[in-house]
Amino acid sequence: MKYELNPYNRNVSDTDFLNDLKRVASDIKKDSLSVEEYGKNGKYHPSTIQRRFGSWTKATELAGLQIRKNPKLSGDDLIEDLKRVASVLNKKTITQNEYKSLGKYDSAPLVRVFGSWFGALEKAGLERSRTLGVTNEEYFENLEKIWTKLGRQPKYAEIEKQFSKYSAGAYERRFGSWRKALEAFIKYINEGEDERLTTEGKIEPDVEQNNADIQTIQHKTKRNINWRLRFIIMKRDNFKCLKCGRSPSSDSSVVLHVDHIKPYSKGGETILENLETLCMVCNIGKSNLE
Repeated sequence: MKYELNPYNRNVSDTDFLNDLKRVASDIKKDSLSVEEYGKNGKYHPSTIQRRFGSWTKATELAGLQIRKNPKLSGDDLIEDLKRVASVLNKKTITQNEYKSLGKYDSAPLVRVFGSWFGALEKAGLERSRTLGVTNEEYFENLEKIWTKLGRQPKYAEIEKQFSKYSAGAYERRFGSWRKALEAFIKYINEGEDERLTTEGKIEPDVEQNNADIQTIQHKTKRNINWRLRFIIMKRDNFKCLKCGRSPSSDSSVVLHVDHIKPYSKGGETILENLETLCMVCNIGKSNLE
């Protein structure tokens, strides 16, 4: 059961892009559109549109929208606002996404004026925001949690602090682009399935105490369900509890578990056919019944 990403936007026509720009502008009742506004409401990622038309200004112009003229900003103005946002958040460092959420300006002028985001942070007397020493697997496990919570493939604009442990920019820096990060994640998940479903060799026997009798069961798979296999099962089950139908995407209080259908202690194996997605409430109820 191999998984693939949603179709890439490479085959989307210019007309489709422009129509979506018009749609978003109409939805938010504006005659012009910023990158941030489209990022929160658009069907595609703003950078995809920028690459297709050469610039955001050109794209919005072709969509028949008014062009916003950026005010001339001094370095002092930018640094002052950067410090203000850090003060509001009460943090010694901030990410570009955090600044975009609370800042008066876009992060692009800061990068352009000071050479990099880190250069702007240093000028403002703030610390670097990049997390060092993070492994690819840690990035993937974070992505799995977001994917599970949304119940679908996450978008670039959704990878923000509080919701995500790492920023979207961190994924871009590590993997080259957001799309490449998703591709690497899917490859890792699919490789994990192959490894998990071909586990053979000497597995410690599961011993169950049943009254005075001791029953020893020789298993071919390990009992533990790692996060990669858990993701495969939950994605197969559409990130919903198979008993009550609830999902984290519609109710944030829902916590999903993956459990054995036939208990491991009774000979059930850790394989796709013997695993199911249940919410925490239904899983606890199931355990009580057993």
